[in-house]
Amino acid sequence: MGQDAGMALELRLCDRGTAQRVMFRRRDPAVDPPWADEYPLEGDTRAVAAYVSQLPRLGGDTTSNSFGYYQVVEDGVVVGGIGFHGPPKGHVVEVGYGVVPAVRGRGVATAALRLMLEVARGLEGVGRVVGRTDTTNVASQRVMMAAGMYLVTQRADFWHYEIDLEDGSGSARQAGVDPGSR
Repeated sequence: MGQDAGMALELRLCDRGTAQRVMFRRRDPAVDPPWADEYPLEGDTRAVAAYVSQLPRLGGDTTSNSFGYYQVVEDGVVVGGIGFHGPPKGHVVEVGYGVVPAVRGRGVATAALRLMLEVARGLEGVGRVVGRTDTTNVASQRVMMAAGMYLVTQRADFWHYEIDLEDGSGSARQAGVDPGSR
């Protein structure tokens, strides 16, 4: 799929078989690239389970869908996952991601998110990408901001970020303003 110019990083869209192997934590050395220690993370297994369950709704017997789960591969090794939480709703998709502890703090998650935003730009029906993070997850907040997303809503449990793919802004919303309060 996409590749980041600053490092040997790529996103690999998972088909049903790969997703099921990730879900059950059973790598097939004959077809899968090596997995980093600690991959898949708990979030990866949840994400691929949701992806596999939504595949029938996205195209019947389809084996993969662009609005699904991608492995983050650095130098040929799977170090994490990133994906959309399904197809767009009102031209909006939500993204989620995670990388293994060994690569955190090196820009891998930011580079993966930037690549995913490029994927989103190429998908029909997507105008905005949103993401959310726990209020205490400063690293994830930095990843989204470094990738060009804007903080648009702060709630007690989550902070919400977004980017308008047409103009690169956080849309008309302002940080800390609940969109329902306007």
